[in-house]
Amino acid sequence: MILTDKTGTLTENKIFVDTFSFPEETVKVSFKNNTLSFDKGNIKRSEEAFRELRLIGALCNNASPKDDDENKELTGDPIEIALVHLANSSGSSVEELKLQYERIGEMPFSSETKIMGTLQKNSGRYYVAAKGSVEHLLEKCSKIQLGVTIKDLSGNERNKILQDSEQMASNGLRVLAFAYRDESEIDKGDYMNSLVYVAMIGFLDPPRLDIKEAILSCRKAGIRIIMITGDHPLTALNIAKQVGLVDEVEKNVITGIDIPSMDSLSDEWIRKILSTSVFARTTPKQKLEIVDIYQKAGNIVVMTGDGVNDAPALKKADIGIAMGMRGTQVAKETAGIVLKDDSFISIARAVAHGREIFQNIQKFVIYLVSCNLSEIFIVTTLGFFVPASTLLPLQILFLNMVTDVFPALALGLGSGDKTVMNRPPRDPKDLIVSNRDWISVSLYAAAMTIAILVAVIYCKQTISSDRTVLNNVAFITLVFAQLFHVFNMASAQSKLIVNEITKNKFIWIALLICTIFMVLVYAIPQMRLVLGLVILSPEIWVVSILSALIPLVLFQVYKIIWRRKKFNIQEHITN
Repeated sequence: MILTDKTGTLTENKIFVDTFSFPEETVKVSFKNNTLSFDKGNIKRSEEAFRELRLIGALCNNASPKDDDENKELTGDPIEIALVHLANSSGSSVEELKLQYERIGEMPFSSETKIMGTLQKNSGRYYVAAKGSVEHLLEKCSKIQLGVTIKDLSGNERNKILQDSEQMASNGLRVLAFAYRDESEIDKGDYMNSLVYVAMIGFLDPPRLDIKEAILSCRKAGIRIIMITGDHPLTALNIAKQVGLVDEVEKNVITGIDIPSMDSLSDEWIRKILSTSVFARTTPKQKLEIVDIYQKAGNIVVMTGDGVNDAPALKKADIGIAMGMRGTQVAKETAGIVLKDDSFISIARAVAHGREIFQNIQKFVIYLVSCNLSEIFIVTTLGFFVPASTLLPLQILFLNMVTDVFPALALGLGSGDKTVMNRPPRDPKDLIVSNRDWISVSLYAAAMTIAILVAVIYCKQTISSDRTVLNNVAFITLVFAQLFHVFNMASAQSKLIVNEITKNKFIWIALLICTIFMVLVYAIPQMRLVLGLVILSPEIWVVSILSALIPLVLFQVYKIIWRRKKFNIQEHITN
């Protein structure tokens, strides 16, 4: 299973301001040509609050231009970049505001507090700018701004703000609250209290366009996707539904505050965690604990992360994946994989590619072992039935160096079977070549042995009983049998003619190289002499090539019967 973050992994990480929610009105906005426009034309009752909101967003902000960017493209948290654009598009200049309001203190955002605050000094007065999750920031607020009036924050107003934030989050918006404090004297060591609540902003972070296909691909592959995010539970659930991670009727979300400590975790809670697909408002410690719970249940766990605090969970997971674009250096050094584009789609592609590589390794090994085993079988059986035709040592060496090696290498370079994501994961305890594969290897070798015996016995009975001719028949038939055998390496689920083997250009190059070597061997008398070969009649060549096709025909017929049987079983189950 894959435990993934939401922002930037499942979503575009291109955040836009979508909605302003002031105490007296809610307004949807949009940006066109870097100009802010209101859906209702203008803000009527909250102009003063809007001015304060822009100021907070500009000051409580660490986004900055790239050092090497002449166009002053911003780098930093996407939400803070959106707030800079908001301030600049509304007639304010963030650079001028930061020069006017000198920062003298900062409380950085953390997963525990979920609040960021800065302390500025301007003309002898102190200004505190704060932003964070609605529920956490409201705990620091004692007053509320209504138009130009500042009054005490009542319980009813607090509840209405929380209800409005829930509604915005249910629409898939990331919601942040904003507050400030403007006084002539302030305790520089404890300034994050007695704040004035101003407004909320709903940020739109749309899901990636092709994320649904990637999640569906992982589901087909037997991989379960779990979302673990610090966002609001309704925002997380809304995005999870949009990307197809959960069904439209799903309502089950576990928030970090609800999860008991590991010491008091009951069996019921463990079952609840194992059956949940969306976790919200989680802390780095809880991510680590959730990874541990899934691992103890026997799962192979992949964990994504980007922050310093994610490092323990990345290290604990079977595979840790750090975000290359927004991830910290600590996260990248701790993880086993770093995503260059921070996209979940890349994870799904990596899983498919990894399976294809493993499958190529299997094909490489099975092909080589079956070819070499066939040589052992052939030398043994010919020694019993037709001793005169036994292969010579140099002929076996030629087979191992040419007809075995080049097709095997080509199998290792193939792009793989594209149906690998339609199968369940393999048991990691399984061997590369399983018992079933060894049975296949033995059958392949036996089929090639039968093909050589058929060719040799037929030629001996009807064409020639000369020792050299019979030896050549055995050698040529085995060469072509091994070359044709490479097409047996196509997966049973693939099509007969068009499959990962026939579409592999390296296979055809390998076959061409082997054919050229065979032509050169027969064209150069010295080579014929070294390998003990003689000029053969066309009839013998036809017999050898047709006999070499026997293993290929046998196993292709078996695959056709297997596919039809499987289709009939699936059709029966469906009916």
